[in-house]
Amino acid sequence: MKRHLLWTFDRGSFQWDIMCLLILAFLFLIPRNAFKDVPEFMKVSATEPVRRTVDRNGNTIFTARLPGARFLDREDTRRIAVGMVEQSLGKPVRASRFQPIRDWTGRIVAYAVWKER
Repeated sequence: MKRHLLWTFDRGSFQWDIMCLLILAFLFLIPRNAFKDVPEFMKVSATEPVRRTVDRNGNTIFTARLPGARFLDREDTRRIAVGMVEQSLGKPVRASRFQPIRDWTGRIVAYAVWKER
């Protein structure tokens, strides 16, 4: 047990190869979403079209799920996202920043919209 804890095995030994194989298996076989390491504002809700979050600096961030996936980040898709936020709030919103949120295929499925203070 002491040899395993202190790892006294030589490089290129059978034990070394097994440990490298276990590390590579962990890296490549564990699905990426198992770690849940995305920021809160990038989590797209399946039930609500617009989610509101506040970051640690006090900025309000709205996550607006688009009605259909898009391939390009264009001004008209950003206007759709702002329109969804305005409809949710019931008043006009001035956005200070946008960030597209993509699915695993690279298509834009939502936008994170920072509301100007």
